[in-house]
Amino acid sequence: LGANAPWEDLHFSWEAVENTARMLNIYWNAYRFALPYMVLDGFDAKRSDLSAWEKSLRPEDRWILSRVNSLVADVTAEMEGYQLHRIVRSISDFILEDLSRWYIQLVRPRTWIEQDDPDKLAAYATIYEVLVKLCKIMAPFTPFLSESIYQNLVVGLAEGEGVAASVHMCDWPQADFSRIDRRLEESMALVREVAMAASNARQKGGRKLRWPVSEIVIAPAKEALDLDGLESVLKGQTNAKKITVLSPGEKPRMELEMSPVHRNIGPVYKGEARAVVAAIAEADPAGVKSQLDGGCEATVSHAGKEYKITPEMVQIKEIAPQNMPAAEFSRGFVYVDVTLTADLEAEGYAREIIRRIQDMRKELDLRVEDSIRAVVDIESKPILDLALKLKDYIAGEVRASDFQMGLGLPLRGKLVKDWDIEGVCVRIGIDLHEQP
Repeated sequence: LGANAPWEDLHFSWEAVENTARMLNIYWNAYRFALPYMVLDGFDAKRSDLSAWEKSLRPEDRWILSRVNSLVADVTAEMEGYQLHRIVRSISDFILEDLSRWYIQLVRPRTWIEQDDPDKLAAYATIYEVLVKLCKIMAPFTPFLSESIYQNLVVGLAEGEGVAASVHMCDWPQADFSRIDRRLEESMALVREVAMAASNARQKGGRKLRWPVSEIVIAPAKEALDLDGLESVLKGQTNAKKITVLSPGEKPRMELEMSPVHRNIGPVYKGEARAVVAAIAEADPAGVKSQLDGGCEATVSHAGKEYKITPEMVQIKEIAPQNMPAAEFSRGFVYVDVTLTADLEAEGYAREIIRRIQDMRKELDLRVEDSIRAVVDIESKPILDLALKLKDYIAGEVRASDFQMGLGLPLRGKLVKDWDIEGVCVRIGIDLHEQP
């Protein structure tokens, strides 16, 4: 349906089938992500009315609700115009970009909160609203998939009066225009662009996303940049401790690189040109720039002799420091401070260990709520000392009720694996911890 307009000949492509299957699988995984947590926490879909959680909705919740209602409005308009191919592409983009690659990444940590927290319940209500509306507008295009999701999500969680027995017996969903916030959608699009630029800068600096960075500096070129209250979202998605937005045209502290312009030095100094070039090489670029910016000549010296130079005799470039790689986005540059402190390094190793244990949990096909026993043997005392700073944090993230971390520990467990983490061998053993 998405390959061609309805009035054109249908061109079949196995590649298009694979891409569609991949998209639908991502949609299914998005639904599968939410359901186990809702079931585990006894989420009652009858209490999913968003008005009850209005004060607990975060900016990212309001954004995804705006996007899904914008989608409903767009799909309804395109349906009335028989633009089926555009509908499929709009739905696909929403699933891949908005729901899976952005919102679920933002909301995931909130589902791990143990207690009946309003923040978690607001996230559940938001996900529920989005998934239900999505399966209704997808029903004409993916009838069986939508029915399966509807049965588990709506009939299974909200069985009773007023609940249609099938998604195909529901009314067509209506867009809630009070939920649509175009400015918020534009601001989030900007935040996503900045996050992508920060990711590119990280790659230049050799720093993976799991490793926290101390600061992200955004330098807009011309217009002032307003994150519209989404700083916390950007912090989370860039794994940064601090976000700094500079004024238009302002740059972070830059290093200066100065080189002589020989063609302009030779005619003035003739036989002394080499000495002037040597003096420029020995001079402080910042000092020379300060003098030249003041509207006068700069003084440089070599072998005890001073020389006057003009702006035409040197070329001064601003370059980002090695610890602050930069990447461009549509409205300027994003700089990432990749300097590692002991605390940042400890958090980086902790996240690496967590990721490996989570992979092992999946390999054992453990449930979300299952507790484990885990032993982590780190073959490097300095790295072990860093990781031990966050031992309790690691244990909590992987749901380990029995957790050991040390050097030369005997490994035990149903699954034992060796991992290479930043060149250090980390041996991990895990097993299901049966509670007495």
